[in-house]
Amino acid sequence: MSEDPETYAPETCCHCDGLGCLYCNKKGTVMVPQPAQKCRQCGGDCCIYCGYTGWERPLKEY
Repeated sequence: MSEDPETYAPETCCHCDGLGCLYCNKKGTVMVPQPAQKCRQCGGDCCIYCGYTGWERPLKEY
């Protein structure tokens, strides 16, 4: 059995409201698994659990 790979799509960074910041690599968006969900710890207000992006399980881009 093979699992379907997660589908990621860009969502507006909640920390900078799309203006670009350190947490979204100055892009204004972060890639998050779909369907997108706000961080369950902070509700989208940005915290250490969402990497200050406001989204649940953002893709870390290095």
